[in-house]
Amino acid sequence: LFLEGIPVVSELKKMHIGSDIPKQLENDRKAEEDAIKAYNDAIFLAGEVRDFATREILQSILEDEDRHIDEIEELQDQIKHMTLSIFLTTQV
Repeated sequence: LFLEGIPVVSELKKMHIGSDIPKQLENDRKAEEDAIKAYNDAIFLAGEVRDFATREILQSILEDEDRHIDEIEELQDQIKHMTLSIFLTTQV
């Protein structure tokens, strides 16, 4: 590889599949929270090593992750306020 490293693919994160829509959204939210933490850690590290280009790219990705979690929370709120059965009728 270009960086002379070996990827570790034996330690991939476990997939969590929800049995219903609320559980799927909760799993998605947890995954987004984990991603946000990882990006924040990487942004901090990039700043420490003065890799400002990488930090800028990571900050852009982090903004996307923040939007994703906002969308998930919005869906969860809709389910909470209108019940799952009514929520499902609003989805195309």
